[in-house]
Amino acid sequence: MGTRWKVMATHVPVAPGLPQMLKAGMKYFSGLQETLFSNLTACKALVRSLRSCYGPLGRNKLVVNHLGKTFHTSHAATILRELELENPVACLLRTAAETQEEETGDGTNFVILLAGALLENAEKLLRSGLPVVHIRAGYEMACKEALRLLPGLTCHVLKNPRDMDEVLLALQTTVGSKVFGHQKFLSRLVAKACILVLPADCTAFNPDLIRTCKIPGGSVTDSCLLEGMVLCTEAEGIVRRVERARIAVYGCPFGPSGLEAKGTVLFNSAAELKNFSKGEEGLMERHIQAIAKTGINVLVVGGKVEDSALFYLNRYRIMVVRVASRLELQCLCQAVGATLLRSVVAPQPEEIGNCRRVYMSEIGSISVVVFSQDGTTCPVVTLLLRGATKEMLECVDEAIQDGVNVYKLLGSDSRLLPGAGATEMALSVRLNTLGMYYPGSEQYGILEFSQALKTLPATLAENAGLPVNEVMAKIEVQHQLGTQNTGIKLSGEVAGTIDAAKEKLLDPFLAKYRGITLATQTVVTLLSVSEIMVAKKSGGPKPRGENPNWDQEPDTLD
Repeated sequence: MGTRWKVMATHVPVAPGLPQMLKAGMKYFSGLQETLFSNLTACKALVRSLRSCYGPLGRNKLVVNHLGKTFHTSHAATILRELELENPVACLLRTAAETQEEETGDGTNFVILLAGALLENAEKLLRSGLPVVHIRAGYEMACKEALRLLPGLTCHVLKNPRDMDEVLLALQTTVGSKVFGHQKFLSRLVAKACILVLPADCTAFNPDLIRTCKIPGGSVTDSCLLEGMVLCTEAEGIVRRVERARIAVYGCPFGPSGLEAKGTVLFNSAAELKNFSKGEEGLMERHIQAIAKTGINVLVVGGKVEDSALFYLNRYRIMVVRVASRLELQCLCQAVGATLLRSVVAPQPEEIGNCRRVYMSEIGSISVVVFSQDGTTCPVVTLLLRGATKEMLECVDEAIQDGVNVYKLLGSDSRLLPGAGATEMALSVRLNTLGMYYPGSEQYGILEFSQALKTLPATLAENAGLPVNEVMAKIEVQHQLGTQNTGIKLSGEVAGTIDAAKEKLLDPFLAKYRGITLATQTVVTLLSVSEIMVAKKSGGPKPRGENPNWDQEPDTLD
C-alpha cells in the first residue's frame, strides 16, 4: 500500500475542463483579469504613446521597422502598421485605424484615442462591479444617439466642388493637422490639383491621378503644381527638349532581340567581323525608321535601351526616356493618351500619345524629365514637393494625401462639422444630459461615453501646451449655454475659445461619423470576449537575440 500511494503522489493532474482538451503548448486565459484587464494595460500604454501625435501641434514618432527603414510621422495608421504588435487588443486597434484610413483617408488618430478612452472607462465600470452587458448596451445607446445628433451640428456644406475658395476652406484643417503653419499654401495646391483632375460630371474622382514628386532642398513654399508628369530620371540620348511631342510608350527593352542559346563564332578575316552585325543593325534601323515615319519624336521605354538602337534614335532626333516603374508607365500612358506597347513595332495612330512639351530639367541638383500639358487636356497632375529633409517631405506628402482623400470623401457627403474639438464637446454635453436622466443601469455606460469624448479636445489643448483644466472649463460652459461651434484656440498668447465655424476650422462629416462607429464597434467587440485561447507557435529557427549594446560604437565593445 505504501508503494502504491507513493506512485500516486508523484502524478500531477491536468486541470479539468477546456484546458484538458487543448494540445500541449496552447495557452488558455479566462476571467476578466486575464482576458481584459491585462490586455487593457498594454492598450493604455499604446494609446498614451499616440496621444502626443493628435492635432496640428502634435509631435511625431520616429519608427524604425524590421527592415531598417525609418518613418518620421504622426500618422497613427502608419505607426501601427510598421510596429510589430502581438497583443490582441493592440492588433484590433490597428485594424480599426487601417479601416478608417481605407474608408475616409483621415481620422485615424481620432479612432485610436476614442477607442482607448472608451476601454479605459469601461475598465473602471467593470472594477466597480457593473456587468459587461450593461456597459455594452450603454455604449451602443450612446453611439446611436451621437450619430443621430451629428447631422444637427453641420455648419457648412461644400456646394460647388470646382470653386477654389470653397475647396480651400474644406481642406485647410485636414492639411494643417500634419503640417501646421503651411496649411494655406499646401491647401491651395491640393485644391487646384483636385479641381484640374475632377471629371466633367463631378463623379468618380480618382486620387491616383494626383502624383507627388519629392525633391529634397528648398522650403515647403517652393513646392509647385505641374500640369502633367514629372519623372526623376534623365534622357538617354542627345535630344533633351521636344515641343508638340508625339509619344510612343514601350513596356519592353528596346533593341535587337537576343539569342536564347549561347554559341561561339569563328572569324577568319577582318571583313567577316565587320559584316557580322550589319544584319541586326540594318533591321534595327528599319524599325526606327518606321517609327519615325509615324511622327514619333519621344520614346518612353520600360527596359534597357541598347546602344545600337540609341545610335539610330539620335540620328532621327527622337528623345528617349527610360522609366523603370511599371506603375509610372501606366500613369504616363493615361497622362498623354498613349497605349502601352509590348514589342518593338511601329505604333498605330490611336496608340500614339500627345503632349505639349517634353523637356529635361534640373531641380535641386536632381535631373527630372517633365511631360507638360495644359489644364484642359491633361488628366494627370504632379505636385512637386520641396523640403529641407526627407522626413519633412514625408510629412508634407502625408498632408497632401490626406487632403486629396478628404476631397474624394466630400464627393460622397459634402457636409462639414466644426473642428478644434467643438463637435466632440457638443456631443459630450448632450450625451451627459441623456445619461443623467436615463433610468436603467445603461446610464453609466452613456456617461462614460460622454467623458471619453471629452478626452479628444483635452488632448488638443495638452499638445498645444495650454492649461487643460482652464480651457476645458471654458469650452464646456459655452456649450452648456448653447454655442455648439465653440472650439479650442490652439494658437495665441491667451488661451481661450473660438468659434470654429467663423474661423474656418472644419472637419468632414463622414470622417467623424465613421470614426465614432468604428471606435464603438471595436470596444464592444473587445468587451464581448470571455476567454482567450492562444495556439502554440509553429516551429522553425529561433529569432536572433537583440544586441544589448546596439547603441555603442563597435570599437568600444569588449
